[in-house]
Amino acid sequence: MPIIPFDILIFMIVAVGSINPTKTNPVKKIFSHHFKNVEVVGVSVSSGVKDQPTHIDEAYQGALNRAKAAMKEVKSADYGVGIEGGLHQHKYGWFESSMVVVIDRKGQIGVGSSGGLVLPPKIIKEIQKGKNLEEAVDTLFGTKNVGSGIGMFGLMTKEVVTRSTGVEHGVAFALARFLHPKLYQ
Repeated sequence: MPIIPFDILIFMIVAVGSINPTKTNPVKKIFSHHFKNVEVVGVSVSSGVKDQPTHIDEAYQGALNRAKAAMKEVKSADYGVGIEGGLHQHKYGWFESSMVVVIDRKGQIGVGSSGGLVLPPKIIKEIQKGKNLEEAVDTLFGTKNVGSGIGMFGLMTKEVVTRSTGVEHGVAFALARFLHPKLYQ
């Protein structure tokens, strides 16, 4: 009988607080870059914040809530990941980015964010009418469910940065806390 190397037997489960592939696929890509045998399980959970967060702290709380809820749903998960997009008002305009929280079984938390951009006034006007970002973008660009595809980032950058590639950066930054644990003690 052949001997199977121990590292092949190790299996990591990462629970993501979303079933949207623009969130689950970047998590799979980043975790698989650092670890072998990663299974990503997306689960539909509530963020516990409003549909369109308008403050960075609210986006962080939504991401944290999603990461914790994902860990609770997937009992065997080694990590939970929450991703929450949000708007953040600055003196130069409304900035959109996603907060990413990675949590482990010990309750340790890593935080990162995607890049972002200042939203055009026309998108902000649609949001002020009560639409969320996806609805506003779909209205103005004539798209449907853009958040499940290239996202607002993809439209605004003409696909240089898509929603998924933006999320990849946030996941990588949040995971850094676990790649260098001694620095965070």
